Formats: sequence, structure tokens, C-alpha cells
Amino acid sequence: MELLNTWHLVETLIPGEMTVVSSGGKTREWSSVERLSPAPDISIRGLVRITTETGASQEVTGVSKRKQREYFLHTIPVLGPSGEVHGVQVWVGDTDGPTTPPRTVSGIAWHLTRSVITQTLEASMMSGVHPEDHVPQRTPAEYTAKAVKFDDAENLFAAALMPEHGRRWDAPMSVLHADGRVMNWHCWARGRTDGDNLGLRLLWHDVTDTVPPAMPTLKELGLPSALESAKTCVAVFDALTGTLTMWLPEAPSWVQWRDVPSGRDIIHADDRICFVQALRKWGHDTGPVMTTVRMRALAEGGLRWQPVSIELRQYPGQLSDRLVLAVVPSDLQAPR
Repeated sequence: MELLNTWHLVETLIPGEMTVVSSGGKTREWSSVERLSPAPDISIRGLVRITTETGASQEVTGVSKRKQREYFLHTIPVLGPSGEVHGVQVWVGDTDGPTTPPRTVSGIAWHLTRSVITQTLEASMMSGVHPEDHVPQRTPAEYTAKAVKFDDAENLFAAALMPEHGRRWDAPMSVLHADGRVMNWHCWARGRTDGDNLGLRLLWHDVTDTVPPAMPTLKELGLPSALESAKTCVAVFDALTGTLTMWLPEAPSWVQWRDVPSGRDIIHADDRICFVQALRKWGHDTGPVMTTVRMRALAEGGLRWQPVSIELRQYPGQLSDRLVLAVVPSDLQAPR
């Protein structure tokens, strides 16, 4: 591991705890902060703690009597949308050497009770959103729609929908930038159950310069065509909350699923019970369930709830007792 003259990322997603998750854009296995100390008598932990407590950058000269040498130490907080410090970028270098610009990192939060993901301006700008177009919160489905390849969505949903305090999750995500290029973001999250923090606190880190982004397989690229031929789209819902978590892979053009108050607001509140009823049925009969629900549809001048026939299918993965697949017509004229 290259220690000197590079930026390290320390996650502080749980108050009072900290681990190193990246050095120079290369991911690390939640390592001890002590490993960043350039000398036994120089503490990095104390400097990170001050940064998280104050929410302000720190610049100090560390003097090691053991090595009879000085080091330049610089920390920059990575703020989450609530102002809480999600992480700290740490520079450990020579006192006479140049400091490179800090790496691209941002903090977001998944709020389980509200079924939304809140984000900072920096998080929006990572994918090329202009500051004037920044939106402080998105639904889970809007966030997963950024990805062109994201193989660990199931484990993310498990961590977010059934949070355990301190539980760790991390994975890469290939994300499309507004200028057309694909980036590799590495994501870290920890579960929170304290106070009003039920859900996840996360860090996004652009590591494209060290690890090229993974691209969709031929099979994955063929999925949209197969669904288009069938005139259907597939949505993944959390059955217990009625939250739309993602589309596989694209949403119907008539559904209003972006810029909504909550991820629960895609299906009418009185109709969300259909997901729980389907789970109960699948306890003894795993066949598809046909039902009619009201979905939020695009409309000029206000909200419109569109009755539509959908087919519910059992989710095939480890979250089959929580997630439901909904086959939705891609246009309102398509028969189901």
C-alpha cells in the first residue's frame, strides 16, 4: 500500500467509528486507521476525530521524534445530506512535496421510513448534473437507474430494507455520466438504527482512474429487447412498504416515477396491499398473481392515478420473502 503523498478515504458512517476503505483510489478491506500513521508517534485517528467533530478541514505538521522527520497531514470532511460527516479524505505526505487535488467522493443517505435517498450537491454533480439542476432527494429507483451495471443490488436492498446498526456493505457500480462516458463508482454503506437515522448512510467514490468500469454482458444487453418485444417492463417492489426499488432495466414511458415525494408513491396507497397478499399466496402456490392497481401516471396539470393490470411474480433471489417482481405494460394500449 502506498502511504505517503496520496489521498486515503476513511469512512465515518457510524459515529465514533472509522475505517480506511480506499487509498489512492484503490479499495481496501475496512482497514484500521492506525495503518495510515507514517510513524508510531503520529496519530491519524485523533486528526480524523477532530475533522468529524468540527466538520472542517485540518492541516497540521506531524513531527516524529522516532523517525526525526516531519510530515504534512491534511484532512477534508465528506459531508452527508444532513451535515453529518460520512467520511474523511486524509493526505499523509512530505512537508515539501505538492498535494494533489482531493478525490471525487460524496455522501448520501437511504431513509427507510420515508422511502427516499437524500443527496448532497456533490453527489448530484458526480454524474454530471449541473448545480442548478440539483435535487436534494430521489427515490431508490431513481438512484439505481443511474447504473448501467450493478450486480450487487440485491444485497444493497437487503441492507437498506432490513437495516442492522453498523452492518457493512460495499460494491462497485458502473454509472453513466451526463457526457456519455461510463464511470466506476465504489460504494460503501453501514446500517443505522439510531434516532431518526433508520436506513443506510453511504459513500460514493469515483475510482474510474484505478479500476475500469464493468460493462453489461451480452445477455444483459439483450434483456431490454426481449421485454420490448413482449411490450412489458419489470419493476422490483418492496412488498412490506410498497417501495419501488428499481426497474429491470427501463421504466414504461407513461409511469411517473421520477420527481415524486417518496418511493412508495408509485402505487396508490389503497392498492399496495396486493404485494403482501401475493407473498401470502406464494407460501403455498408460487404461480403468478394477476391484479389491477392504480399507478401514478404522467399527466399535465397534476396527479393522475391510472388503473392498470399487472402480473406479480415471486422474486427468485434471497429476498423472496420481501421483494416482488411486477410485470407492467410498457404502454397503456399493450394488453396484459
